[in-house]
Amino acid sequence: MSSAEVVWGGQWEHPACGASGEAMWEDEATVDAGHDCGRDGAVVWSAEWRCQGCGGEGDGQFEDDSPVYSDHECDDEDEEVAA
Repeated sequence: MSSAEVVWGGQWEHPACGASGEAMWEDEATVDAGHDCGRDGAVVWSAEWRCQGCGGEGDGQFEDDSPVYSDHECDDEDEEVAA
């Protein structure tokens, strides 16, 4: 499976100032909210992923500027070969 088949979408929030937003990205990308208000505290993400190949899903929470991996191994190709 190509990791490009897994797509993430989620919301970020900076609790120190209340700013928030949404974004979508491919698996194994580094998330970056692009938020820099100068206040202390981390920007946190809450996101979900979906495999476009087999429909698998999952979620995760992480800090900004983190590489994000689903650790998903799609079995879709194996099932087609067995059929």
